[in-house]
Order: sequence, then C-alpha cells, then structure tokens
Amino acid sequence: MATLPPRKNPTPTKISKQHLTPLQTLLQLGFPKHRAEKALAATGHRGVQLASDWLLAHVRDPTLDSDTQRQYVLYACPIGPLAKQLELFWSESKELGWNGAHNFIPHITLVPSFNAPDKFTEELANVLEDVAYQDRLHEHIELETYVSPNFMGFFVKDVNAEWLRNIAVCYVNKLATLGVTAEPQVTSLHLTLAYQFPSSLFPSLRSTVEKLSPNTPANWELRLYSRDSRLQNLHVHKVTHAHVPREHDELELRVGDYIYIREGACNVSTDGWVEGISWLTGTSGHLPLNHTKRTAESDSWTLHVTVMLTDDKRCAEEGEVVPRFRRPPVLSPSESADTTDGIEQPVIEGYEVSRSADLPNLIYIRPEWQMAASREIFICRHGERVDFTFGSWIPYCFESNGCYVRRDLNMPKEIPARNIQDFQNDCPLTTVGEMQANLVGEAMKSASVKIDVAFASPSLRCVQTLAYILKGLQSDVPIKVEPGLIEWLAWYPNGIPLWMTSEELMKAGFNVDTDYDPIVKTKELPPKENAAQYYERSYDLIKKIIESTDGNILIVAHAASLAACTKQLTGGRIPPAAEVTRLVQRVPYLACLTARQGLDGWQLHPPPFPPITHTGNSRFDWKVLTS
Repeated sequence: MATLPPRKNPTPTKISKQHLTPLQTLLQLGFPKHRAEKALAATGHRGVQLASDWLLAHVRDPTLDSDTQRQYVLYACPIGPLAKQLELFWSESKELGWNGAHNFIPHITLVPSFNAPDKFTEELANVLEDVAYQDRLHEHIELETYVSPNFMGFFVKDVNAEWLRNIAVCYVNKLATLGVTAEPQVTSLHLTLAYQFPSSLFPSLRSTVEKLSPNTPANWELRLYSRDSRLQNLHVHKVTHAHVPREHDELELRVGDYIYIREGACNVSTDGWVEGISWLTGTSGHLPLNHTKRTAESDSWTLHVTVMLTDDKRCAEEGEVVPRFRRPPVLSPSESADTTDGIEQPVIEGYEVSRSADLPNLIYIRPEWQMAASREIFICRHGERVDFTFGSWIPYCFESNGCYVRRDLNMPKEIPARNIQDFQNDCPLTTVGEMQANLVGEAMKSASVKIDVAFASPSLRCVQTLAYILKGLQSDVPIKVEPGLIEWLAWYPNGIPLWMTSEELMKAGFNVDTDYDPIVKTKELPPKENAAQYYERSYDLIKKIIESTDGNILIVAHAASLAACTKQLTGGRIPPAAEVTRLVQRVPYLACLTARQGLDGWQLHPPPFPPITHTGNSRFDWKVLTS
C-alpha cells in the first residue's frame, strides 16, 4: 500500500458545531449580534431554541433593535416549610383584598434594580456563583415579626443581616469590575408581608400575620432575576380568553400570555378597553379588559441562577434537599417547552415560548419620566467639624483679647462673632468641611438636582454646610433653621447648646429665612430623650415638613438624622439605642441619602451624584527634617 505524502497546506481545523456557544450558533443562523444577545438575556441563556423562538415571536417588537438594557435584581428567597406557610398566607390575604405584596412572592431584597448590557447576562450569573462559593453555608436566617398600620413583614435579625449585606456588597463590587453599577440594599433587610392596604383591612391582616411563625424551618437561596426595562410601573394581567383583533390598533390575545397595563388605566377606562403590551411578542395595542385577570407582576421576569445560602438541618429531616447551585434547564431544539418544569406554556404561531418558574416578588420601580416628577428629599450630614479634627481648639485659637487666630490652614479663615464659649458645644466647619459641602453642591448641579426648600439643624456646622451646598448648587433658596432637626439629645448631657439666632446668622452672611416659624421651637425640645423618642421626634418633624412644603427638600443635619428622618417614613422600625450608635459610626461627613415619593409611599434611593471620600491627614512638623 502506497504511503501518503505529507501535505504542505492541511485543511484548517474547524470548530465543531457542538462546541459553538449559543451566541455563535445564533450568529451562524443569521441573527444580528445585538438581537441574539437580547434574546439570550430574555430567555435566561436556556438554549438556542428558546432564544430563536423568542426572536421570531418578537419580530414586530419596536424595541428589538434598541440599546435599552435589562434590569436585574438579587433576592434571598425561602424554600421549604416557611415558603409553603407564606404561600398559604398569600392566598388567605388575597381573599381579604389586594395589597401591594400580592405583586410578588416572599423575598428579601439584597441588591435592588440595576441595569446591565445583554452581553454580560451570563457573566452576572457566574459572578454570583463565585461570590457564594467563597462563603460557607449558614444554618438558618432568623426573622422577627413587625406590624404597623401601613406595613407588615419579617425583619432579619442583626446577626444575619450583616452577613447578607456582605454578600450583596461583594457582589456589587465584582460587578463594578465589569463596568456594571449596582448598589446593595441600604434599608433594614426584611420580607414584606403586606403594604398598600386600606386601613379597614388592618385588623384582619394583623390577625393573619400574627398567626405566622417567622422561624419556621426554611432554607434560603440567592436568586438573580431580570426583566424588560419597559415594564416599569405597569400592572400584569394574565390572558383568560383569546381575542382576534377586529381593528388595526387592537392586540391579539392568546390564553396564557401576560399583558402589561399602565397603572390606573383600568380605573379610568370608560368602555372596558385598555392599552397593553404583550409579554410574548413585545407588541402593544388595545384589548378588552374582561379577557384578562390581574396577577403578580413578577410572573414575567426571567430567572438566571439560584444559589443556596443556608443548610437548615430541619428541612433535610423533612425531605427538603436542594443542590447549592442551580440554573434553569437548558433546552435542546428537540425538547418541547411545554414539558419543562411542569409550567403551562403559552403557544404563539405554532411554536412554544418558555418562561422560568417560581419567579419572585419585585420591588415596584418607577420609570425615569415619573422619577423626575416625584418629590424627593435629600438629607445630608454636615461637613468636617473643627473640634473633632483639632480637639481642644478654643484655647489654642483665641488670644487673651478674644481675637481669633487661624493656626492651621484647615481652620476656618474667619468665624462668626459670638460668645467664645458658645463654640464649645456648637463648633464651626473646617476649611475642608466647607470645600466638601461646596463639592456636593456642584455635584447636585451637574446632576440637575432641583431644590425648592432647604432646612438646617440650628447647629452652626449644619447651617454652614447647607450654605456652601447651595453656593455650589448656585441656588438662592433661603435656609430655614429648624431646631427639631438637632441630633439625639442624649449626646448633650450638659443641656441644649446656645445656638446663634436667625438674625445673628444673617449678620454673619448666611441667607437665612428670618420669617420662618420653626415646627419645633427650641423651648419645646425635651431635656432628655431615649432613642425611640428621638426617632419619633424626627418622624413627626419630617411628616410636618412634607405637609407644609411643595417640591424637593434639602435637609442638612447630623449623622443620626439620615436614618431618624427616613426609617419610619419608608416603613421601617425604630432601632434599639445600640444600633443608633452603630449606624452613626458608619455615616461619614457629607453622607447624603435620597427619599423619593411614589404611589407606594416614600422609598430610599442612592443620590443621583457620587459620594465624597477623603483620607485622614496627620499634622506635619517640619522639625522632623532637621534632625
């Protein structure tokens, strides 16, 4: 047999089709890259078949070629006996009447909504698995019941909350390396049971909630979900009856599809018709409302990955055994979507479109156009203070004749004229503090923040901070000095400081509203108060400020004020005294918090501008260089 001679130009090795990624396969099929990435993201990377089916279904979707990013969210969700108990509670509470919690299933928010490009979808899931892999499984998460007239839920006890927050922080830090911006949950971690309910339902709901056992055996898992960003602020209705369009502006309805309907549209419809968007096709049109039934808005979200957080031995005893890492199953082209996960699958034009099961509740997110119209409260801590920076500065900076001498460049160039000893409990800002405040004001201006009314604690450092913020913002809004904004009075054992009057502040060059009648007069402040009384004082004050003003509010007060003014406003609970002190230690100079009003009440948000951070700077002694 003849020997084959060697070939000089062998045929290049071809990549086998079985080794192609789903994206490469879709590109070979002729789909544009941006569309292929969008389809894979929308279907949770569950295979080429589902992605191509999604693309065919959405061929008339007006956003198919847009560069709008999907929105993602990270939750901790219970499974096992606790989840079953909560599922029964959801069913019972729905019989009492719809409330905001019925849009969702039980969850604890760890990372609120954030945007990410479609090309990073699978990487977001990989990163979450890497973060969880570095942490051991905990035994359980402890919860405690909280009931108020406008909110009911389970709060995570501190022993577990810090651990969950660390996971969230680690995850968002890793996302930052991808160029994806996200923020961990800043409010107390909790599982919402009921909110946005009529006051008449309070007794019945309270009775039902109090029957729940928050520490029923449960395992907890991380879940990463995403949704189409168009679907903000929309209610979800499930199609119960088919409808064939009779006019060009009508939407075809297929049983099992989900329709997104603008909030309030159902109430204002005069003929029983509303406009909606089909989840299956992305197209919009008018539809008969009686062909649909409202359901949880989270049904339309996509599950990307599930990661176990706890290993509760009590669940294992009851047969609840779950692998630590799970992804929704990837379907091959030969698999039928309607046999997956036991889910009823809607069918469009002869082919199946699959969706993920067991989707969570999602926090209501307003669209950008409505965010701009919502009232906002910006609450800031004051800037760097002289006494915390230099210690006992008064004897050092005042001559025997009472003249002030600037001993350090970080000391103020000049200070208001007043009794020197009054600075003891009411010190001014440092030069750095003034610069910090001015930078924040400039950042507000760059972010197009509009301030309609401004309040300051009567402490000199707060008035100064607000004045410099408004200067950077280039705003001439006058400062309303409100004694009720003073921090927790437990930190003033020698009594309330003697503050400068509005007239004295005006004389010192501050644009103070001398006609402002304070909500809480200085003489009305209690000589002593505990943490709960301080939070109640702050909550009552912020409610009265909201009621007596219009537009956006800027408040400059103290480290404790950020939580004290917003905790109960946003449905939280009053923390114990030890937690108040701990929170204060984590609020740096010029820390800023945003509370935004919406249909679901006031909610906390990160400010629309970056924070300001600087390192410590020790005092330089030139003599060290002469030795």
